[in-house]
Amino acid sequence: MRPVLLLITVGLAIYALIDVLRSENDEVQYLPRLLWAAVIVVAPIMGPAVYLLLGRTTPGGGGGGGGPRKVVGPDDDPDFLRQLDADQHGRQHPSPDEPGEDEAPKTP
Repeated sequence: MRPVLLLITVGLAIYALIDVLRSENDEVQYLPRLLWAAVIVVAPIMGPAVYLLLGRTTPGGGGGGGGPRKVVGPDDDPDFLRQLDADQHGRQHPSPDEPGEDEAPKTP
């Protein structure tokens, strides 16, 4: 049973250490990232647990405040829709029968 607990402890510490080092500064709260890394290394049982519960603001952590990131599709993006509207009203697109600006006229 001891090797299993040791393996879980080491695995959790490695996971938390990699997570804190790969996170952006705004995804970590209460302490700077390098200080969290030191806490994880110095206290390999409590450090990772406290970091995962309180230190993260990402959806996987219990830090709250960050929440899941919202993904916006192009049809819901106001900037994209404005640009699309400007393109449609600002210039006429050639029909499939008419040659475009970069095409040579078709000869029979």
